[in-house]
Amino acid sequence: MSFGITKIRKEKMMKTIEYGAFTIMLAFTSVQEKLIEEITPFIVKEAQHNGLEPELVAAVIQVESSWFPRAESEAGACGLMQVIPKWNPKPDGSLYTCEQLKDPATNIKAGTAALRRWLNRASGDMHLALCAYNAGNTCFKKLRTNYVDRVMNVYYTIKRK
Repeated sequence: MSFGITKIRKEKMMKTIEYGAFTIMLAFTSVQEKLIEEITPFIVKEAQHNGLEPELVAAVIQVESSWFPRAESEAGACGLMQVIPKWNPKPDGSLYTCEQLKDPATNIKAGTAALRRWLNRASGDMHLALCAYNAGNTCFKKLRTNYVDRVMNVYYTIKRK
């Protein structure tokens, strides 16, 4: 069963969970608090591993999947960070399956690595990297601002909390 991102939007609740030195505001729909608490350590760990802010990772998850771990788009993007298997291989070069990417830990690991690659390619330009994370190489020709604006709005909201 495939869920388009627009199909899984529901009335959102906001929840703040403190983890270590980070406070991440988590927006979720039907996800239970226990699941959010289980996901937070993966966000922090993989964000730190890839030199990213956990708040940025949380913002990408909010915009990409609204915290629905089993989200799957018509384009073949899977899980929390909507990772496309063919564009984001495992470190050994083999490909993830969509089912593997619906596991939050696996998805966050693959998604943060992909975001770090785009940031490197964009020479640290977060707007360009976010655009490329969402739309690929076309962003290096023309920046798509709608997605970037959505992620940045969530990111700044989280940072202010």
